[in-house]
Amino acid sequence: MRSRFFKFFFIGSMIFFFGNCSKDDNSVPILPNEDFSLKIENNIKVEMRDGVELAVNVYRPDADGTFPVILSFGPYGKDNLPAEYDPVDDGNIIVSEYAAFETPDPAFWVQHGYIVIAADTRGSGQSEGTLNVFENQEAEDYYDLIEWAGVQSWSSGKVGLNGVSIYGISQWKAAALNPPHLTAMICWEGFTDPYRDGFYHGGIPSEFIDGWFQYRLLDNLSATNTGYRDLPMEVAANPLASASIYQELSIGDRLAQITIPSYIAVSIQDHGLHTRGTINGFQAISSSQKWLELHGRKKWEFYYSQDAMSRQKKFFDHFLKETDNSILSQPTVRYELREAYYDGNIETANNWPISGRTLSKLYLDASNNTLNNSITTNASNVSYDATVLEDPELITDNQRVIFKHTFTQETDIVGTMKLKLFVSTDQANDIDLFVGIQKADANDNIIYFEGPGDAEGQVASGWLRVSKRALDMSKTTEEVPYHSHDMIETITPNQIVEVDVEIWPTTTKYKAGEQLILVIQGNDIVESQESHKNNVNYGNTTIYTGENRQSYLQIPTL
Repeated sequence: MRSRFFKFFFIGSMIFFFGNCSKDDNSVPILPNEDFSLKIENNIKVEMRDGVELAVNVYRPDADGTFPVILSFGPYGKDNLPAEYDPVDDGNIIVSEYAAFETPDPAFWVQHGYIVIAADTRGSGQSEGTLNVFENQEAEDYYDLIEWAGVQSWSSGKVGLNGVSIYGISQWKAAALNPPHLTAMICWEGFTDPYRDGFYHGGIPSEFIDGWFQYRLLDNLSATNTGYRDLPMEVAANPLASASIYQELSIGDRLAQITIPSYIAVSIQDHGLHTRGTINGFQAISSSQKWLELHGRKKWEFYYSQDAMSRQKKFFDHFLKETDNSILSQPTVRYELREAYYDGNIETANNWPISGRTLSKLYLDASNNTLNNSITTNASNVSYDATVLEDPELITDNQRVIFKHTFTQETDIVGTMKLKLFVSTDQANDIDLFVGIQKADANDNIIYFEGPGDAEGQVASGWLRVSKRALDMSKTTEEVPYHSHDMIETITPNQIVEVDVEIWPTTTKYKAGEQLILVIQGNDIVESQESHKNNVNYGNTTIYTGENRQSYLQIPTL
């Protein structure tokens, strides 16, 4: 399990290049019939408001005049070139040798008349200072870089932000500060709530932060770095979302202060890291011109694809170059309605969640392990052995429960599902619930989807530590339960408690005759970034259905 988890970080070595550019050249051709040639200025030092100098690489057209700026800002090393992607796990990614990991490709953008700036955050790459990922100081640095870029002699004064994952996450706080020269942002695969989106899923601690911190952050510290916070240690020491660390690292209510045009995109399948927070960010910002794109593909492959790049370019052309194009007529939401792994159709909508959806309940019946449209009259229960396993792939049938529903007509599930459960444990004082939604054909063959680092992913995932079941009713909606995660309420053996499990959003089509499968177990269902640690389960966990304990799965259907 652990080796597969870290494989996610040690991505492979295949890369494709545009042309034969050399990093040692000052001015080189980009592509045949290009509009502009590329001029490179490496490691320019930019002074922040407190005197610390950050390092940036500037890629710009080798031509007179001014051009709009596209800026990326992050800690993975702007000079770690070429970025490496595994052709099997990550897909067919075609970028130039100047595209650092998860950042805009300078060759593409400069060719089309943009300046690209890649910047190292404090304490990383070639920048001075103390590493400060997710902190307010990082946002202030981003602000200062935006304003520096906006007044250079080669700048048109319009600055846009662009980048994937951490290069998207860093955009939120900076944009909320409203730098005068910031004109638009493309935030790709970024979360907004570190506690719920990445560090604790449903209150269960994630393994992700440990590998990410060691192999992404610490491996890219600058020679002049003066220190860093031990985030894994702080996160482990603070299991409640009310801890001050999460108030500081989260963007929180400041999302409403973002008003610039924004193009927000995320994999609908990136559960355990990006999907939830990116969608929440789109919903919370105050921008009157904003778009949301949901795809079911490999995230880096899709970001750099001609398809996605065409919409990124159209967006920036309009807002940074004032080009009169069709971006304003593009529907607000563009999503892939998926049928299977890399099999789906593009649909559009005017908002998210999609207007006109119906919240339907499928009631669990433990007597026959089915999900039904009508309530379950007779009381029944079913138990599973919740023993913690070192390798979830070794799970046996008695260590999970499965409920099935066969659709009699084509059904599109688009939005966030919710699972209402009545549960107990016979020995422990807490329960970790791992919930999966899967799809099968009429012959019980599982239909797989692209997962985070795994082509055998499920439709959707959800988690909950039962002792953190309390809801914040000021933020909970009929569709999405919002857990406060600010208290621990342990249970006693055989105490039956009612819980709501948030299942992360999905866009999936079920045809008539196909089955929705609900999986509940005491261990991880899929691996990689969805893997967890410090599991509290032991003994048997029991699910109750029927009579006055109507457990159900709520699904949003179109």
